[in-house]
Amino acid sequence: MSIYTKTGDKGKTMIQNGSPIPKHHPIIQAMAALDELNAHLGMVKSLYPTGQADDIEKIQKTVMSVLSLISTAEKSPLNTAIDTIFEDEVTALESQIDAINTILPPITSFVTYGASPKSAVLDLARAVARRAETKLSEIAETSGYARATLSYMNRLSDLLYIKARYEDFEQAVVQAVKSALPPTPPGTNKLTLTQAKHLLENIEHKAKDKNLPIVAACVNAEGNPIAIHVMDGALLISYEAALAKAYTAAALKMPTADLHKLVQPGQQFYGLEAIGDGKILPIGGGVPLQDPDGHIIGAIGVSGGTAEQDHELASLYTI
Repeated sequence: MSIYTKTGDKGKTMIQNGSPIPKHHPIIQAMAALDELNAHLGMVKSLYPTGQADDIEKIQKTVMSVLSLISTAEKSPLNTAIDTIFEDEVTALESQIDAINTILPPITSFVTYGASPKSAVLDLARAVARRAETKLSEIAETSGYARATLSYMNRLSDLLYIKARYEDFEQAVVQAVKSALPPTPPGTNKLTLTQAKHLLENIEHKAKDKNLPIVAACVNAEGNPIAIHVMDGALLISYEAALAKAYTAAALKMPTADLHKLVQPGQQFYGLEAIGDGKILPIGGGVPLQDPDGHIIGAIGVSGGTAEQDHELASLYTI
């Protein structure tokens, strides 16, 4: 079947009710802006790993619904049921905006776009969303369907703006961490399984003396697990926490007890735990391991007691 019909060769097209209208009609312009917006949202989605942009895909489907809705008729009454659906969508967008705002520091000046690839594409999508909103506003004077979508489109551009600022914030935090960390010298010694098991056994014996059912994890310099000891009675959450503390100490090359101070509001690494996909845990109990030359070759993570107790156990033994 051919994809071209030639019906629009004279500058007219038809909306869903079969009415022919000029291709420069405000409805067609709104539809074109919405189509362009969805293309930009697709580019945004492509920059994230699988499963991390499900919210963007949901937005794409809603934008397609808006596009379909306004193409139904040139003039349409306000439909209460449709209006209610978009009210629910607006509430969902507002929840996302509020969640991101709790992480971001206050925005106190105008933003220069393009601080990171993701924020640049999000800002492009936001700009197109604003344009689509203006086109919808124009046809909303006669179309109740278009009028029902205005709040959603307004809030969508707000969400895309705040998501772009979050990507800028994440980029800034990552750069701050990179600039603060010393480089790993070439030829660094490797942490062996025998060494890791010996360390964890010693920590476990000491934890038994303190009557603490803990989980102790050991990772290499890249943050990959080498060995994990789970004591009887340890909480299930301690398993993930011990691994996260060990990973954090190895990745940031510092005890997590020290990092805890640096992620507080106004400090150098504020917001770091929010950008690590759950792998960064700045709570006492993670301690880096050094070889005799002082190079970081791995880390210990302990979880099950208080932050102070976990830090004490993780700090007891070295290579």
